[in-house]
Amino acid sequence: METKSNSHPTLLWTPPSGRSTQLQPAGKAWDAVRVPLAMDIGKRTLELLGDATGAVIENPFDRVLCWLIPPGSASTWDMTELPSIEVWGVTAYIEVPPADCQKGPGVRWRVPPHDRHLTAPAALYTALQTATREALGPREEAPR
Repeated sequence: METKSNSHPTLLWTPPSGRSTQLQPAGKAWDAVRVPLAMDIGKRTLELLGDATGAVIENPFDRVLCWLIPPGSASTWDMTELPSIEVWGVTAYIEVPPADCQKGPGVRWRVPPHDRHLTAPAALYTALQTATREALGPREEAPR
């Protein structure tokens, strides 16, 4: 079954049940935006989004926070402004924790997917630009 979200079709999706994480394909129900915890970019992005954030996966092994956005919705983002951010879509698999896993040494939900799992791409992009600029300073334009 499909729903419309920000004019991008997405599959209805629920996180895994049980006690174990699952590798799930990106690019179907969502794409994953991987944001480093280093330099506080991930933490600052979370603060900037506040209640506008959807679910966020914390992967302490890779030291990243992962936001879920509609598939393909980051295709127009200028990634040169976000040098430490990665968008994982089709061909990528993401480790997804069970719905109620918010603690522990492994992959867990930093923000659980209670009301919604997707974050609005425009709001996330704006927060990422601000957090990256604060952490790394303004990006210089390349000479023409």
